[in-house]
Amino acid sequence: MRYQGSKAKIAKYILPIITKNLTDDKWYVEPFMGGCNTFGLVDTPHKIGNDFNKYVVKMWQAFQNGEKPLSNVSMEEYYKIKKTYKRNEGKYPDWIIGYVGNACSYGGGWWNGYAKYNPNKKENHILEAYNGTMKQIDNFKHLKEAEFVYGSYDEFEIPDNSIIYCDPPYASTKKYESDFDNDAFWDWCRKIKKEKNCEIYISEYAAPSDFKCVWQMERKDGMGTYKKGQKQNIKVEKLFTI
Repeated sequence: MRYQGSKAKIAKYILPIITKNLTDDKWYVEPFMGGCNTFGLVDTPHKIGNDFNKYVVKMWQAFQNGEKPLSNVSMEEYYKIKKTYKRNEGKYPDWIIGYVGNACSYGGGWWNGYAKYNPNKKENHILEAYNGTMKQIDNFKHLKEAEFVYGSYDEFEIPDNSIIYCDPPYASTKKYESDFDNDAFWDWCRKIKKEKNCEIYISEYAAPSDFKCVWQMERKDGMGTYKKGQKQNIKVEKLFTI
């Protein structure tokens, strides 16, 4: 689905590395599951997806229970839902707030502005988001068996000997509705590796020296706004482990 920071385009490269030791007696865990663009591709019924955003988790729970994404969301509806969400008025189900707030927003950023129709390229972003999400639901491996929870990455229970993949908010990038302590996150990775005997992998641009890079690829930075003829920044996406 449309989601800021999605790893959909690199999932085919990183998941074989992350899941190479995944067996039937191990759990696969994503503490920052977001749009489930990697989580949904992992072929095991023993998987737990967590996210800090309650509305996104409620959305996936709704899809798990048979709800479908919205195929048509007007600009007026988008800002009406956003307004009621900001005021905490409870007029819309949490899962609709989760879907509209991400999938119907520019660049898949949380309430980042309505993804308008682009007449120059004849792009209907709302319909594209719907079709993409429907395809993702249809191809979601073990959707019914997956566990979806919400809260801080360091507060939910992770089974021993799990395979963990983390896609946290990157350092020196746009923050969302709360600040993220990247130093505390790396400390948590060290702790969970030791205490739970887990394999842990992390997507980032850089990591502390005790973490090893096991994969990297140059990618265009699609999050900025560029003038015609201006080149996009090239960043090196990396996968680390410890």
